[in-house]
Amino acid sequence: MSHPDYRLNLRPLGTPRGASSLAGPCGVGASPGDKKSKSKTIRGKKKSIFETYLSKEDVSEGLKRGTLIQGVLRINPKKFHEAFIPSPDGDRDIFIDGVVARNRALNGDLVVVNLLPEEQWKVIKPESNDKETEGAYESDLPEELCGSHLLQQSLKGYNDSPDVIIEAQFDDSDSEDGHGNTQNALVDGVKKLSVCVHEKGKEDAGAPVTKDENTFMSQDTRALPEKSLQRSAKVVYILEKKHSRAATGFLKLLADKNSELFRKYALFSPSDHRVPRVYVPLKDCPQDFVTRPKDYANTLFICRIVDWREDSNFALGQLAKSLGQAGEIEPETEGILTEYGVDFSDFSSEVLECLPQGLPWTIPPEEFSKRRDLRKDCVFTIDPSTARDLDDALSCKPIADGNFEVGVHIADVSYFVPEGSSLDKVAAERATSVYLVQKVVPMLPRLLCEELCSLNPMTDKLTFSVIWTLTPKGKILSEWFGQTVIRSCTKLSYEHAQSMIEGPTRKIPEKELPPVSPEHTSEEVHRAVLNLHGIAKELRKQRFVDGALRLDQLKLAFTLDHETGLPQGCHIYEYRDSNKSCGRKMLGAPCWPVRELTREEDLCSPVGAGPLAGPDESSGTHLPTPQYWPARLPFRMPGPISDGS
Repeated sequence: MSHPDYRLNLRPLGTPRGASSLAGPCGVGASPGDKKSKSKTIRGKKKSIFETYLSKEDVSEGLKRGTLIQGVLRINPKKFHEAFIPSPDGDRDIFIDGVVARNRALNGDLVVVNLLPEEQWKVIKPESNDKETEGAYESDLPEELCGSHLLQQSLKGYNDSPDVIIEAQFDDSDSEDGHGNTQNALVDGVKKLSVCVHEKGKEDAGAPVTKDENTFMSQDTRALPEKSLQRSAKVVYILEKKHSRAATGFLKLLADKNSELFRKYALFSPSDHRVPRVYVPLKDCPQDFVTRPKDYANTLFICRIVDWREDSNFALGQLAKSLGQAGEIEPETEGILTEYGVDFSDFSSEVLECLPQGLPWTIPPEEFSKRRDLRKDCVFTIDPSTARDLDDALSCKPIADGNFEVGVHIADVSYFVPEGSSLDKVAAERATSVYLVQKVVPMLPRLLCEELCSLNPMTDKLTFSVIWTLTPKGKILSEWFGQTVIRSCTKLSYEHAQSMIEGPTRKIPEKELPPVSPEHTSEEVHRAVLNLHGIAKELRKQRFVDGALRLDQLKLAFTLDHETGLPQGCHIYEYRDSNKSCGRKMLGAPCWPVRELTREEDLCSPVGAGPLAGPDESSGTHLPTPQYWPARLPFRMPGPISDGS
């Protein structure tokens, strides 16, 4: 069953998504596959669709003179014909309209733009107060589905319709493959949502097509207030290609079976509509793809863009690999990681050889003479019950004058990562661990995170520590920081700590708690948790008195099937007092070393600064390798903003 009236895409095949089929330099609507009529030549050359980039010299000179502006390109994922870069003066963002104006730049790229004449600036309705005006008054239908801004007047009243999510992928399955099955399925989905585009839009179908009056100037700009205009620009140079140039998507044959392109290329259609369609060589495709294209209709592929010429509507690329069936967790996850440039490959043997090979590893005797020995102190970890990399620990010891000696101890990763080593370089490239719902992509090898540096109970571990002398009200009397050796006495979960906080006088049965080392008792740990909680409450209260802003946000937690990895349910993660007690100490720990270093060394921040020269490191006055301390915590000075802890 065919539904021709539901086809909102008036763009001729081959037009870049987001480019008008009736406007743009050199006939943007021309299909690259029709050489006779749509790829006309000028003196033997194809017409250019995109402008040639300026030279480096001209860009440098323009940026110095202020005639050019640079910024990170952001493409609206829902209306991908719209893109923006920040304004250098902090005013409203600069608007970039369409694929042609983006000039082959992709989302996240650092670009240089040239402002358009004022008569081509975007007009903003007075009632729109959104900074970027990304949909305050325009239809949410992607430009791909309506050719340009051309049909938006006929779709008034449907701006908030949920069909935009479905129809955002409508054009990827259109007549390129000569079949309408997917199209019909999408139309059926739209009908189920009771979106009557057919009935409301049909009456305007024959009306003359005009440029959307809301998008660009249709009147004298001198008659409009300055706030009604949004500066618009075009990209003239890409300073840095931040986008990975990788995308996940689907393969299909070209529509024109008689063209020369059909015998050489297949068409790759990215799932992310901010990425252009790509010609990929047939030799990269599965051997039977040409004869059995429908077998791969639901197969997810990864493609890497290798070129995008000025005279081509589509980019050129190479098919990297087949991921599997779309909709399955592992193929989709791998696709996401690849698109965002996350290195999830196994660590090489060269990297792993940087770590101690003989296990179990023990601390060399000479290391004890360089560090403060805290192995007899009551130190413990508090982490999620499923945590395997215990990278921080706490201690709270009462002293005779009624005050407390509070310690935060961070695993000394730097000891195992020599500067300039293969492991150091890989860690620098990965920059951080990436946490997904069902898995973690580690920055460092698991042997390091879960064995050598994990502060497992009743095991000697190398750490960096910050130790404060605090009053019960949280006033800091003194502080010390430096290299240490600790031995955690127990591994508490947030649930264990919360039960201690909620039952301050209750004796918790040993069967409800994890094992505690013989040198300490569960009562001693219980008292330490209560003391930490009391001090944390006072510190939190003082932060809000000083003007801190609470920024609590809901966090969604999932329960997964252990065998399939599929989500079984979800719930709102409850942020409890035990989280706040630990979080306050963890966030505060880096501040004192930073303050000391900035005072003594006149440094803005020690992150990545490398080893620091100074007096005896064991004295605790300097951090020898601050780029790995602490490995996963924010390095920032105290400020007026709070995360709710």
